[in-house]
Amino acid sequence: RSVGRWVQDESDQRAVWQRRHEGMTDSIAYASKLQGAMIPKPEVLQEQFEHWFVFNRPKEVVSGDFHWFHRLDEDRCLVAVADCTGHGVPGAMMATLGCSLLNEVVLQDPWRDPAELLQHLNQRLIQSLNQKGQRKGAGDGMDIALCRIDQHQREIIFAGAFRPLYWIHDGQLTVINGDRKPIGGSHFEPERKFSAHRVAYHPGDRIYLFSDGYVDQFGGPERKKFMLPRFNALLLGEQHVAMQLQADLLGRVFDEWRGPSEQVDDVCVLGLQLRA
Repeated sequence: RSVGRWVQDESDQRAVWQRRHEGMTDSIAYASKLQGAMIPKPEVLQEQFEHWFVFNRPKEVVSGDFHWFHRLDEDRCLVAVADCTGHGVPGAMMATLGCSLLNEVVLQDPWRDPAELLQHLNQRLIQSLNQKGQRKGAGDGMDIALCRIDQHQREIIFAGAFRPLYWIHDGQLTVINGDRKPIGGSHFEPERKFSAHRVAYHPGDRIYLFSDGYVDQFGGPERKKFMLPRFNALLLGEQHVAMQLQADLLGRVFDEWRGPSEQVDDVCVLGLQLRA
């Protein structure tokens, strides 16, 4: 009888854990659906660009990284990649908030340059998270690379918060670093100004915006990080292949490097080939 009761208790506990697991799985799936409704579909890039890709690899079902696009007019648009604090459901909540605030500040004044947009975005995120003077949650926020692309003037205006712009022109890679300050968080001064960088591009040039998840992935024969030099060589070495093929290559190299290791962070890479 004792053994029977013990077996029954074990069975009941498994049933309870199974119901909890199913509830969590359903909740995460619904969170993914909500996040998918907030984050622009990659296909919207077709409105402005003929050749593009988005390589998106969440660590879990939902992601703290997101890409973003806003069309200003026939020739001009804003594009971004953001890397929010955390991953999984907490990261996804931060990403959803960040995307919503980015939409808000752009709609208020779409013709601000990217540096001014980041300044306003920082103020709104600090306000939304009630971070002024707070220690708890002081590091919550996001890193972001934001570009305004003008295909009539053939000009890019870039501003970044801990994230760079990669520009490939005439076979050379130019790295334009963002400012070393994040969006949100009370461990930096609340009133932050960001730098605007102007780039005159040629048709056929390529630009890349990305989170740090790809280069921070551990793997390879010595279980080390992928690191930026390998990433740079990968983009340069395949700069003449079609953009979608380059995205497929990024996926294969990432999986081969990671091997049996756990994925350490969310990954998002946005590539664009610029036209006249």
